[in-house]
Amino acid sequence: MDRPSRRGGFMLIAAIVLLVVAAALAVTIAMIAGTSAGSAADNLQSGQALFVAESGLELETRGLAQNLDWYRSSADPFDLTTKNVGAGSFTISANVPATKLRRNITNAANVVCVYTVARFPTTGSLQLDDDLISGEYAKYTGTTASLPACGNLPAFTGVTRGQPIGGVPSTANAHTRGDRAYPVTTLVTALASNCNPLASIQIVAHSKFLDAATLDIEGEEISYAGASTSGGNLVLTGVQRCQNTTTAAPHLAGVPVTPMLVDGTSPDVEAEIISTGTVDNAVRAERKTVQR
Repeated sequence: MDRPSRRGGFMLIAAIVLLVVAAALAVTIAMIAGTSAGSAADNLQSGQALFVAESGLELETRGLAQNLDWYRSSADPFDLTTKNVGAGSFTISANVPATKLRRNITNAANVVCVYTVARFPTTGSLQLDDDLISGEYAKYTGTTASLPACGNLPAFTGVTRGQPIGGVPSTANAHTRGDRAYPVTTLVTALASNCNPLASIQIVAHSKFLDAATLDIEGEEISYAGASTSGGNLVLTGVQRCQNTTTAAPHLAGVPVTPMLVDGTSPDVEAEIISTGTVDNAVRAERKTVQR
């Protein structure tokens, strides 16, 4: 009687073990199936969010094409817009690398009335007008969104006119309403006199500069495809020299750097569009620099 009882007990234990293993397999299969379905849904939503973001880029590109004067915006970024499209929504904005004068200024003025001081540092340098024939470099010690002397409009204050930057001289001049006021930074990486593309160059970090755009360095226009901040400098990547028919020249560290200026043969206005597409939990961002 003992031997059959033992045999039956072993069979019961084996059956329980098999049931536990089968249950574990079933749970594992269910989890794998659920994870696969979730991954597929996440991939789908990520792709949809990318398409939604691209829709935002196209919409803002069209809107900027119909805007007669980007630099008269009182905000930067401007065109902050959120729209629903398809299964999600996009949020778009546009940054510009300069502003314009709202009032005439004499060659002795120590305030500069403009449309916006957004994204300009609180202290820094400006280039007034488009070239150094009629333009000049000026340094300022403050910014304000509302100055009584400017009719309670934005202004640069504590302005010192006709300042040299990096050994490049300038002379104070009178400027008229509508002339551009460009941000100015300086070159960290000296450049040789050739048109060879570069993996990267560095300029002193400046919050008004776009993440991808075109620079003017002593008359040579240089484009870049990306930017990141490191140790107080902007590291510009994907650098292409001698753009818009300009020629190469050696550039020493410390010389002034501005966004792209008028040269008579190429667009003189740039803007950067940022579009963020959202579908459920998926978020994708796209950037595009446009010229006019």
